[in-house]
Amino acid sequence: MDKLFDLNIEKVLEHWGVEHAIREIIANALDEQQLTNTKDIDISYSDGVCHIRDYGRGLKYMHFTQNENSEKLAATNLIGKFGVGLKDALGVFYRHGIEVIIHSKYSSITLTMNAKTGFNVETLHAVFSEPEYADICGTDFVLKGIKEADLQKAKEMFLVFNSNVELLEKNNYGEVYRNKTSDDAVIYANGVQIAKESNFMFTYNITSMNAQMKKALNRERSNVGRTAYSDTVKNILKNCKSDKVLRALVSDISNCMRGTNKDETGWVDIAAYAAQTMNRLGGVVFMTPTERASLTNQQVEILKESGKELIMVNDAVFGKIAGNVATFSTVAEEYVEKFRYEFVDYKSLSDSERKVFDESKAIVDLLCKKFKRNTPIIKISKTIRIDMSGFATSGVWDADENAIIIKRSVLKSKEDFCGVLMHEFAHFASGYSDNTRDFENVLTDMLGYVYVTLQPKATESDVPIKKRRFFFF
Repeated sequence: MDKLFDLNIEKVLEHWGVEHAIREIIANALDEQQLTNTKDIDISYSDGVCHIRDYGRGLKYMHFTQNENSEKLAATNLIGKFGVGLKDALGVFYRHGIEVIIHSKYSSITLTMNAKTGFNVETLHAVFSEPEYADICGTDFVLKGIKEADLQKAKEMFLVFNSNVELLEKNNYGEVYRNKTSDDAVIYANGVQIAKESNFMFTYNITSMNAQMKKALNRERSNVGRTAYSDTVKNILKNCKSDKVLRALVSDISNCMRGTNKDETGWVDIAAYAAQTMNRLGGVVFMTPTERASLTNQQVEILKESGKELIMVNDAVFGKIAGNVATFSTVAEEYVEKFRYEFVDYKSLSDSERKVFDESKAIVDLLCKKFKRNTPIIKISKTIRIDMSGFATSGVWDADENAIIIKRSVLKSKEDFCGVLMHEFAHFASGYSDNTRDFENVLTDMLGYVYVTLQPKATESDVPIKKRRFFFF
């Protein structure tokens, strides 16, 4: 004898389409597959008839009650929990004239409108009949009058049927997928689509629900606002370790300057996390546009020689990561540590180079006499360490080498060589660094001494009055 079960539905969700109702049936089938660890569900379609089949325990009358399902509440990777979706789906099917037959080993179920007991109103009822297939395994939902397009729309709402994404990484908060096509990114909650994002870099499957997410998903599973899932998406990203995810984020950070970046890198904390994590992997250096514009050509050469990939970040991101990532200062320090001179022996110099180099003896002897210093070692190198101020240099007083080192190319000119030699001797003799008042004073004193000492002796009467110069201080 047939039994009627009052579904207590008079009006249904008018904003739901048939595809949303099909979605609920598929979601329940997938949940049952997950809970029972049974084989994959089957979905078939032919001539307006759709079968959605799971191989679980079989549908019973108590599954139609609107009540918290303790089994589903305990599970962390399911959507359905309150018995609402199934009843809403049946109401939508009935409103659209779609015939529903549900087969399980317990009964075969159809739908009808019937008077509500004790009241002059009709509500939708489930009609429980003797099972047509008593030995069936699981539950078979048969939907007659379905359009194939609606079935396809429903399937597109599930991650399991999305072949246009590639899993990049998963963690305790969810999964990150690369979109193979240019379609909008999708936000899934336990494999069911809840939103689309037109400017997200990745597609996400949220598997850990916070209270805000659970509240948003109690009844509706589509068009969920970003505020409900943005924190969870951030947590997914901040727990990512893979090069594929982080490099994509870091590469997009530079686009913030042009306003063409994806929304994920617009979140400062995500951009900072990606930058810091990529920094630990090595091979990158971070800089703001202002700092990059201030680099001299020599500093750019240092940057190129480092072999590091330059990542441009805005001031907000740089403010969060400075001190924790490789910057130009880091690159400059590494350059100094790794730099090696390529010294050239005197015998290997050409005749013209040796002739220029030989000028050093007279100059050094003169300066050592003035500054009362021992004669310094002078070395010639093919390469010269770039000055950390970023300016081109042709020589250096290197205390570690205990020598004045001059670049070989300077030997092409006697004038250039003598000038570089005297400049570096001033560093050697004084110990002062460039761009200081003390060094300038020593250099000025030294140049005046050299001029006066090497100037041929002449009396004032030897110089015509018209050519005499008078200086007043």
